[in-house]
Amino acid sequence: MRTKFFRGTGVFTVLAVSALMLLASGCDEKKEVKKVGEPEKNIPERRMIYGQGYVRGSGQTTLKNKYAGFVSKVYFYSQAKVKKGDVILEYDDHELRTKIQKAEHVIIELEKDLNRKKLELDIKKLDPLPSDYRNIMWKEFAAEQLQKRLQHESEVYKRLYAQRCISELDYLRKVEEYNSANADFKRLMQDKKRVSGGLDKLHIKAVEKDIEILEQEITNRKKELELLEEEKKYYKIVAPYDGLCITNSDSVHGYDPAGTSAAVVHRNKKRIIYAYFEEADVGFIREGMKARFRSNQYGLKYGYFPVTPFEVKKSRSSYGDKCFFLVKFHIDDEHHPLRIDSTGRVEIFPED
Repeated sequence: MRTKFFRGTGVFTVLAVSALMLLASGCDEKKEVKKVGEPEKNIPERRMIYGQGYVRGSGQTTLKNKYAGFVSKVYFYSQAKVKKGDVILEYDDHELRTKIQKAEHVIIELEKDLNRKKLELDIKKLDPLPSDYRNIMWKEFAAEQLQKRLQHESEVYKRLYAQRCISELDYLRKVEEYNSANADFKRLMQDKKRVSGGLDKLHIKAVEKDIEILEQEITNRKKELELLEEEKKYYKIVAPYDGLCITNSDSVHGYDPAGTSAAVVHRNKKRIIYAYFEEADVGFIREGMKARFRSNQYGLKYGYFPVTPFEVKKSRSSYGDKCFFLVKFHIDDEHHPLRIDSTGRVEIFPED
């Protein structure tokens, strides 16, 4: 019988279990091998490893405010259920509303200028030329007749002056009248050429160009106004999907700098646990192993919640002189509803 016992697997199994128990418990002392038939005594308990964790949704979105401001309205408070598109809270948008109002006033003034220019265009089409160019043909004809008459009179005065019939002063005055009339006639001839060359059309085109510029300016201003109106959405924190929200502003008039986490929306269908373990313990955790969650929400009133790790993050976080790793757990049986962000302790006995 003794030889048969050592050929079997009993002693090997006891030794392997004992070695793993000593490794898990961190004990350096040698353990006496239990003989067959002897009662168990002085068997150390397995060392439990644990991490501090909290409950969250299987998916979550952090909503931040783009602009700094005061909270003006709160529609949903922490732990409230929201639907996609629900406004969770609003920030005071006084500065934005001021910009929008100024933009609207500018557009109104530009539209008034546009209406005035359109009326001016109607007038130009009826009377396109300035007053100096109106009836230019008649003016040019009258100036020509005056120029010819004064030319003839100046020639007569020249002969009379030569005959000493008039004074030199009278002669020079007549010559001056002729020169002035001749200059007016030549100027009107140039004006007539300008009118014949399409001066009236150019005046109409100039007003049309002013109207075009005003219309473009109004279009640009309206686009700016649309962008300002679109900015309103950044003063509202809106749920991106159905879920449960956790807000950081449960009262109005609180001030949040730009980029503040205003609210977090969790998917409420299934919840998971994030827990942090010390660097010395995380190596014992294997995905799929059994663990339990001791909720601070209920204590042990309803017992433990069975959980299973499904991801061990490789990045570490330092707190003081210790390093911690994040481990994610599925909740296998949520026999009582766990509140989002409620805390607790994940406990794991390393596998033998």
